Amino acid sequence: MKYIQITFAVLIVIPVFIISVFVGIIPSALLRALGAESLSERWNRINAIGISRTILFTLGSRVRVSGAEHIPRPGSKVCYVVNHQSMLDIPVLIAYGHVWAGFIAKKELRSVPILNFWIQSMHCVYIDRTSPRSSIDAIFKGVDNIRKGIPMVIFPEGTRSKTGTLGEFKPGSLKLATRAKALVVPITIDGTRCALENRKGFGFPLVNLTIAEPIDTAALNEEQMKNLSDTIVQAIEKGQRSPVPSE
Repeated sequence: MKYIQITFAVLIVIPVFIISVFVGIIPSALLRALGAESLSERWNRINAIGISRTILFTLGSRVRVSGAEHIPRPGSKVCYVVNHQSMLDIPVLIAYGHVWAGFIAKKELRSVPILNFWIQSMHCVYIDRTSPRSSIDAIFKGVDNIRKGIPMVIFPEGTRSKTGTLGEFKPGSLKLATRAKALVVPITIDGTRCALENRKGFGFPLVNLTIAEPIDTAALNEEQMKNLSDTIVQAIEKGQRSPVPSE
């Protein structure tokens, strides 16, 4: 039953991506050509939310959100720091966290038709994981985005957790946030791996999305900056333990 439901989801999602060329990509390009960049951006976001919700719906995933009031207002210098469990984490953030932000994307995705457009529309930054220089460039581009008011998302573990527990943060993973003197918003996603990679049979898995209070890195003293990683870890782990309000 697990593979039947996943196959069903794929058969629905692929046509949705193709349709998005005509419903999302072409209208967005026309709006941009006419100088309506903010409207083009808004249209991209609406379509991305629709695609993300379709992906989660076809997999039978239910999402409950806590702390939505902690999302900073548009135009703020923001870096979302999120634990990483599944390929579904990004759709959950877009569809239910209303997080429209850039990600660090591996360069191979640049050549994937349609998907590469959506990656670009979110102001993602490509990285060549085999090149140390590319990592440095990615940080500078991400910092530039944040300073311009374009939020960024980082997964500081560097890879998806197969157990669901929070992994160790990679050295320097918070540089993007601290160099931009951004508001850091810790976010906990719990349950996405059970909805896809570790799925067992047919069902309606529950995903919990918990958004913690922002941390203003510009206001931190030297000691607080040293402990920033631990502070974020505690906030994310608290989200894994805390009950989410019922629907």
